[in-house]
Amino acid sequence: MKSKEAENFTKYYQKEKVTSTYDSQREKNVYRKRKRQKELKHFLNLIDKKPKEKVLEIGCSSGFLTKHLGKVTAIDTSKGMLSIAHSKNSESKCIYADMFNMPFKSNTFDKVVTMRVWNHLNEHDLKKALREVKRVLKKKGILVFDAEEKNFLRRIVAFLYQKITRITGFKIYQYSLQELRKILFEEGYKIENGRCLNHKVGRQIILKTRLVEGN
Repeated sequence: MKSKEAENFTKYYQKEKVTSTYDSQREKNVYRKRKRQKELKHFLNLIDKKPKEKVLEIGCSSGFLTKHLGKVTAIDTSKGMLSIAHSKNSESKCIYADMFNMPFKSNTFDKVVTMRVWNHLNEHDLKKALREVKRVLKKKGILVFDAEEKNFLRRIVAFLYQKITRITGFKIYQYSLQELRKILFEEGYKIENGRCLNHKVGRQIILKTRLVEGN
């Protein structure tokens, strides 16, 4: 059963005011534009998508990453976001679906990626999402995702920035690399590679993980 927190997360990004301003708010100044492009570069390098691989993107939102993935299955719980994402990549198959209960058969995808989504999940929901990804991934499949590194000062700065600029965005959960490693191990994944994107304060951790054989 979906948690109340996850339900609130879903409803938040279905709001028209969030959908209609998503891209413009995230590229409202030079710093944010450059940071977003660095983030994209890191993700694409870690995904390393091959022509015949079946790739799933979870929480595609407005298609910032989707645009660069060619033939890809992308899901989101905002129909408005899905429409925008598909307009950026006509090869994409954009599906209205929930990441906690995806409408795909087990062992379907070679790789799964989610960008700027799981940093909104508490540990309980993060583990649930990891289990559902594990179900739809093929044996020894790849998962690429990101998380905001634990940093108390960044939490304060981000809170004040959101209040002052009125930028949209759901609650952020932070994790240390050690915490992520432990959670991943418990859910049957191992870290293969990673990158760190430096903010003005704090860092974003981007990880390439693989299902452990036998799980």
